Amino acid sequence: MADIASDIPMSAARPLRFRSFSPLGWPVYAWFIALVLVPNLLLIGASFLRTSNGLIVFDPSIASYMRLWKSSSFQFLLLKTLATSFGAAAIGCLIAYPMAYYAARVVQRNRSILVLLVIIPLWISLLMRVFAWRMILGQNGILNSFLVGSGVLDQPSEAFLYTGFSVLLTYTYISIPFCFVAIFTALEKIPHSLIEASQDSGASAWQTFRHVVWPLSRPSVAIGFSLAFLMTVGDYITPSMVGGIDGTMIGMVIASQFGIANNWPYGSAIAVCLMLSVGVVLALVMWAGQTKGVLMGDEGARPAVSRARLSPGRRVLRSLAAAAFTLPYLFLYAPLAIMVLMSFNDSSVQAFPLQGATLRWYAELAENASMLEAVRRSLVVGFTVVLVSTVAATGFAFAIHYGRVRQARFFEFALALPVAIPGVVLGIVMVLATQLVQVPSGIFRTVIGQSSFVMPVILMIILARLRRLDGALLEASMDAGANHWQSFVHVLFPSIRGAIIGGALLGFTLSADDVMVTLFLSGTAPTLPIWVWNQMRFGFTPSVNAIFTLVGVGSLLAILVCNRLVFRGTSGAAGSS
Repeated sequence: MADIASDIPMSAARPLRFRSFSPLGWPVYAWFIALVLVPNLLLIGASFLRTSNGLIVFDPSIASYMRLWKSSSFQFLLLKTLATSFGAAAIGCLIAYPMAYYAARVVQRNRSILVLLVIIPLWISLLMRVFAWRMILGQNGILNSFLVGSGVLDQPSEAFLYTGFSVLLTYTYISIPFCFVAIFTALEKIPHSLIEASQDSGASAWQTFRHVVWPLSRPSVAIGFSLAFLMTVGDYITPSMVGGIDGTMIGMVIASQFGIANNWPYGSAIAVCLMLSVGVVLALVMWAGQTKGVLMGDEGARPAVSRARLSPGRRVLRSLAAAAFTLPYLFLYAPLAIMVLMSFNDSSVQAFPLQGATLRWYAELAENASMLEAVRRSLVVGFTVVLVSTVAATGFAFAIHYGRVRQARFFEFALALPVAIPGVVLGIVMVLATQLVQVPSGIFRTVIGQSSFVMPVILMIILARLRRLDGALLEASMDAGANHWQSFVHVLFPSIRGAIIGGALLGFTLSADDVMVTLFLSGTAPTLPIWVWNQMRFGFTPSVNAIFTLVGVGSLLAILVCNRLVFRGTSGAAGSS
């Protein structure tokens, strides 16, 4: 998880520019206009319209904003949403920072495994993770069963689920991996020579952390916080499943305005207010995370001091730190383990203790025609999204990296904007854009919506890989008489093939797990996550546990393959350069 940007070789910092390599500039502009600029302009424009008798009237008006200005309930709900997501991201950073510090600065053996174990839950179905918490906190869940069994409670309590606290807890669970990845990347890159210089100057361990480690890692803490905040602030799945009435968040209100209420201008106005509020919060966070100076070098963490040199007291502290380091891992994996365990429970009631072992819930899946159709549809959507996104991302990466796009840095960030938009808002803007060109709901509309956020993820992976290449390789190929196409086939493509395949696998995982965007676009053609979502809302069956287990295993395999391909290619390039 090394910081890719800081590892750019000097020969690659100024990439070789192919003025006649390929006319890729216009597709980048077209993608930006069609899937980024126009949808967001439509959202803003729709917020200034009004409705009459359930129909949108094209009459410019600020009625929706005036309604929001006068609505104390909206203001309270917006502040509640921002505060809950802010608190969850802050707690996630507080938990992730010691984990990342221990993994980056203390652990030396099996470090990559420990890091991967934190990342894996990030890519396992969001529905699976949230639903697992509902089983833990529910009236018949493991927490109530433990408290009743131990005599703390006389009867199961309803106080753990469908509350604001249950939403905060689940948001924190979602936030930890995002915070960890960003913080670990920064801590691992701090040269130990800076730590030694501070210690040689007489600074204590706390002073060294305060004046050296913390300032250098603070920007990455802000990035991790921002990612966690973005993932939760527009989420309407988690509040719906574990929040109930007391846990209502602004995302649920926005979704209802585009659904049951059928008041698109008002929903658009709420979405615009949410985006502006999120922008202000993130701007303040990134401002607070600024640090003077730039960290250069790639020394990384120094090997840990051997145990033979540690005093007995420090050995005890080291053991306690190792024990504390495992607690967040238990927090991350306990819900997933319970979900898998319940998939083998021989009872239709999701309660503890278990009634016995069975495979009948897995057998039921093979006989469920609607579920199998949803699986087929998910595969069609996933493969189509990956194909479109991978081809586009590869072409865009070459266009941006090799100077075929004017203002390349701007478009690099602009294309990634859908990744930074709260899920509920992104779903709405995609509905508005596809509605404008009269794309019917279903597979095609879903492909368009998912490609808007899958393509930027693949693009960032491929761009990062291109920037690690030594530009001298291409120069040598062309000096040897190869043309542009031959240089691409024999030099460039083999060097980035792992990143392309890894990005494609990651994109498929994102597509297969998406709910917040797809729910607005799929209509009567639900993908598997939407089918499961409907099952949990209107008639839960224990076979959902079996579905989640299979999806989790599939996501795990895809991520392991993705990690191997991406980072094997990265290490190989580092070695060759």
